[in-house]
Amino acid sequence: MKKLLGTIAVLKGLRGIKKATGYNTTWEEDAEDFLKMLRAAWRGDYSIKKRTILFTLLGLLYILNPLDVLSVIALGPIGLIDDAAVLVFVYKRITGELERFRSEAKYQDAEVVS
Repeated sequence: MKKLLGTIAVLKGLRGIKKATGYNTTWEEDAEDFLKMLRAAWRGDYSIKKRTILFTLLGLLYILNPLDVLSVIALGPIGLIDDAAVLVFVYKRITGELERFRSEAKYQDAEVVS
């Protein structure tokens, strides 16, 4: 029962992350900015941190790993705790990178007054 409550707490924490970010944006705006960030990185206008790329790919690989499905089948909801924790970690890395992208975009769009 404690493990199930822990899973619920992790998922509530994921919802709380959205509220605690410095930018008050909707999920649609985040998705839009994420695509803009990827396009800017592809063009070479923006550099995504290599550590963020690495952790995101490793996290997604871990979540999508078919061997982990066995623990979910065997352990039920308890087997989802590790996946939820990795998902929260990857989400925090991506939102941190989005905040950095937004702040650089605002800086580049600012007018210099002399």
